[in-house]
Amino acid sequence: MKLFNPDSGIMRSLSKFTDCICLSLLFFVSCIPIITIGTASTALYYTVHKVLRHDRGYMFRDYVTSFRENFKQTTPVWLAALVIGIVLGLDLRIANFYAASVTYFSALSAVSFLGLVIWFAWISYLFPYMARFENTRKQSMKNAALMVIAHLPMTALMLVIAAVTGVALYIAPLVIFIIPSVYTWIQSYVLERIFRKYMSEEDRKAEDAKYKADDDMAVR
Repeated sequence: MKLFNPDSGIMRSLSKFTDCICLSLLFFVSCIPIITIGTASTALYYTVHKVLRHDRGYMFRDYVTSFRENFKQTTPVWLAALVIGIVLGLDLRIANFYAASVTYFSALSAVSFLGLVIWFAWISYLFPYMARFENTRKQSMKNAALMVIAHLPMTALMLVIAAVTGVALYIAPLVIFIIPSVYTWIQSYVLERIFRKYMSEEDRKAEDAKYKADDDMAVR
């Protein structure tokens, strides 16, 4: 029956759905030691972009390979980002505590919240950037920060996507088992439009040729 043909639309969709669940579970497991969250995010983006979006490679192997190769590079970056996030979170908590009695702290609370939003936008660029480009840690952190500012409409769009994802998770907590992969997949459509602008013409052509060759091979 065509319905159960591996190349049919339904079977391919089911396969992608299963891959999203497996990849999300793999991501959660590799995040258990909190210090590896940055590395896990980098590996997740790399695997989503390569395997789920472009059907190249093998999910588990590519995830593990990316995780292993990026561990030393991304761990210090994540720890630095985590410290910044904790400081901003504590500032917000303290400001909210005193805001009821001191007007000044209401303004400080708003500033702290804005700082957390900017921090989240920054890391939303940072680890996908490190998955796609080779650079020093310092330069990667700087470039991600510049992208937040240089592409404000896209940054705002990613924040909306994150907010919608959060609402979906609140309404249906069980989607947590697929959210990391799906969110990263959607996010990649925004980020890749930006990242390609920073790739050389030669690199863009080489990547396009590689994807085209893989698509032609899949058709055959």
